[in-house]
Amino acid sequence: MISQLIKLDPRVLRLCLVALPAMLLLLGWSHVLRPAWQARQAVTAQNVATRQALTELPARRARAEALAREAATLDHLLDAPETAPTRLAATLDGLARAAGIELQPVFPGQQSEFEGMHETRYELEASGPYPQLAAWLGAIETRLGNVAIQEARFTRQPTSDAISLHLRLAVYRRPATAPLTPDTP
Repeated sequence: MISQLIKLDPRVLRLCLVALPAMLLLLGWSHVLRPAWQARQAVTAQNVATRQALTELPARRARAEALAREAATLDHLLDAPETAPTRLAATLDGLARAAGIELQPVFPGQQSEFEGMHETRYELEASGPYPQLAAWLGAIETRLGNVAIQEARFTRQPTSDAISLHLRLAVYRRPATAPLTPDTP
């Protein structure tokens, strides 16, 4: 076999001497070195991400505690099911008197459940000067955290400077909790 190699053209031998190590290097890179390098890069990236997550952990805990406090505060703003209809009517009437507007009687409307909360809709009619009506709407939004104004429609009275307001509200409250009986855990 060596005698056959000696008979080959020297250019072919030089090509083999260059091509064979190049192929071995290429195969070694693609099958051994490259996967090891990629695995090292992945481990390095994971290490950096873990360190970053660990440094952010105290801030995330503080944020979670702040959100828990905020959720508890918002839960206290929700009316209990038994007091919601009477408290809302009294609050709306008191805010209307303070703003100097005339509010028609308030009665609860359609009730439904929405994302685990009870929703009661109200349709209200009020009249008075526009600035007082706008102030009254602002007071509703700031004083009643569980109320969403769904529609406010203003209409000018043709005989006077008074404005009529048709208002649709949705009031959200937590569901009633069933009283514990001796046979329930």
